[in-house]
Amino acid sequence: MALCNRFVAVLMLMSVGLAGIHSALAVPQGLTASDWSEIQSQIRAQAFEARVSEDGALVAFNPSHGWQVDFQADGQTVLSPNYAPQTDYSIALQLRAWGYGDALLPMTGPPALSANGQTVTYQWSSQVREWWINSARGVEQWFELSEPPPIVSPKQRNLQEPKPPLVLSMALQTELESEVRDNVLHLTSTDGETHLTYDRLKVWDASGRVLPSAMVLSGDRLALQVDDTQATYPITIDPTFSQQAYLKASNTDSGDIFGLSVAVSGDTVVIGAAFEASAAVGVDGDQSDNTAIGAGAAYVFVRNGTSWSQQAYLKASNTDPGDRFGRSVAISGDTVVVGATGEESAAVGVDGDQSDNAAVAAGAAYVFVRNGTNWSQQAYLKASNTDPGDNFGASVSIAGDTVVVGAPSEESAAVGVDGDQSDNMAVGAGAAYVFVRNGTNWSQQAYLKASNTDPSDFFGRSVAISGDTVVVGATGEESAAVGVDGDQSDNTADGAGAAYVFVRNGANWSQQAYLKASNTDPDDNFGRSVAVAGDTVVVGADFEASAAVGVDGDQSDNTADGAGAVYVFVRNGTNWSQQAYLKASNTDAFDGFGASVAIAGNAVVVGTSFEGSASTGIDGDQSDNTADG
Repeated sequence: MALCNRFVAVLMLMSVGLAGIHSALAVPQGLTASDWSEIQSQIRAQAFEARVSEDGALVAFNPSHGWQVDFQADGQTVLSPNYAPQTDYSIALQLRAWGYGDALLPMTGPPALSANGQTVTYQWSSQVREWWINSARGVEQWFELSEPPPIVSPKQRNLQEPKPPLVLSMALQTELESEVRDNVLHLTSTDGETHLTYDRLKVWDASGRVLPSAMVLSGDRLALQVDDTQATYPITIDPTFSQQAYLKASNTDSGDIFGLSVAVSGDTVVIGAAFEASAAVGVDGDQSDNTAIGAGAAYVFVRNGTSWSQQAYLKASNTDPGDRFGRSVAISGDTVVVGATGEESAAVGVDGDQSDNAAVAAGAAYVFVRNGTNWSQQAYLKASNTDPGDNFGASVSIAGDTVVVGAPSEESAAVGVDGDQSDNMAVGAGAAYVFVRNGTNWSQQAYLKASNTDPSDFFGRSVAISGDTVVVGATGEESAAVGVDGDQSDNTADGAGAAYVFVRNGANWSQQAYLKASNTDPDDNFGRSVAVAGDTVVVGADFEASAAVGVDGDQSDNTADGAGAVYVFVRNGTNWSQQAYLKASNTDAFDGFGASVAIAGNAVVVGTSFEGSASTGIDGDQSDNTADG
């Protein structure tokens, strides 16, 4: 009963949350879409503005990166995390001297400090101005030198000597390890985690000429060096603080739900934002036109060394409000797949008529490919039996030239592979579809159904593929079977869940295994997430209720409703068996352990959707449950 009450409460919160999202994004009566977009932009900008604190100092917050920035009267700028007060590090920079080579002139007296919106300025002298811009991009530092430093060294007056570099010398104070590599300052904790980088150094003169520059760290002094031999003054120097792994959309808006889905392949990450609201179509369109509420978007980021940048902004080729493009994403090499559960065309198969919006929430999936650094849409995938409400695209997975798409609300009563798709007698039974690529052409290869199809099983709630093996989760499946290939007909455990393994031989698919938990119980939601790599399958059950901790604990103690669990299965030949029963090291009720899973090599990663500890970083205090959810 406690679990049922929890489920109802979650549904109520989702309902209120979605209504709030729609209210926040809808254009108020009497305003044009462009007026409303401008108002929202101004509101977002205000969140980054510097303000005078109670003690008279200037303080700015960066909600995109979770930082607090303190601008002090002596010219010192301090960055510290404001999302985790117990985090014991900060980074402080203060300009101390400028000049040529080793002949540096100290900065005399405190600078004149002023603020204007997101910009804070230190006017050090008539020759040297430093300012900072706080934005979603990061905390960007700028210097403008109106004229070169005076030549003070007798050696420098000798025109026969090569001119040494122009130098701005700053004091650096931080508890983090500091190292400059490839012209990037890395600020790293003792466990090797890079918290911030100080990079993107660029210098140009009054004519727009880019000047050679370098970053040099010596002890607690960070120097920016510039070759100004050919420069026309004034010159501008621009480095930026950014966070290695903190990614935000290029058009961040309230309620976009950026991060609802994520996938990674090598140095490329794709992130879905299913409630993003622009009416753009295709790749890198107009992000500012927020007239398609809940259309959705996906964003591609790439890594160069330790620096990340956005490479593409992906939209559907038939963008419409409520399409939820980005509800699911997957990537393999240079191919990305994006699911859009709310898409409503009645098209079937590949590259059908996108304009016929007669099948509300039928769903679609879109394939994008990369050539060099350019992305384009390659295919528009629909089910072979498109129907309203099927939610095709709720889950997607890709391996090489094969894509799997789940439609958990599909309603045919077919069983197995390539059954009768037209018999819509099992509402919410669910299905999965396999598509393959030949050259640049896509076609459907298989229509997968459970071996024990029943209404409301939600087969296709999760999908995963590795080589010729596909795994499909069905969170509503209700048999009381345990382990592998048990009795599928005993429907006495509502919402227990199941997972199904399919294998391909040539172009033919067949079911190889029917996976159940080793401690099957009603409402466990087994199959909420699935992952596969080679001969190993991982299945999450985020409502499982045992209070066990760690690996292979007591499965029978159901005193932690909704704590969640994860199950590892391995294949020997064609036979599957359960290898491990995984629980959190700090199991608590309603943590949702197993809401997401991933596997790489011998490592399994598990996401928990409601875990409540306030710790940050790696191996923090798990017992401090002061941050619910």
